[in-house]
Amino acid sequence: MVYLVYKMKLSSHSRRNMKDFWHWLEDRETWFYQDLPMVKSVRWYYSLVGDVYTIENWAAFEDEAGFGEYRKALASLKGDANWENLRVTQDEWWEFLGTRMVVDPPVTIGFGS
Repeated sequence: MVYLVYKMKLSSHSRRNMKDFWHWLEDRETWFYQDLPMVKSVRWYYSLVGDVYTIENWAAFEDEAGFGEYRKALASLKGDANWENLRVTQDEWWEFLGTRMVVDPPVTIGFGS
């Protein structure tokens, strides 16, 4: 699997309104990914120690071609004014700190559910 990882710092608005933030994030995940079937799974990680008030989003793709399809689909969705108006609400809730891509290692290691 190929993972696109975004790291964001929660805005002061989010930190003052954590309950609203989590509700917004649940809603966002639903509408954001509904037309992106190439995304096979999405995981979120919230930092408790160190980089507090940061969150990571891990979107999984079967391969790099799936990631390419994702980028193409995003470009198309951004042309939809309603979708884009929803997308840019994220600027109220977080600031993007960085992006990276990672892949599963070529051997069977790790355990868990």
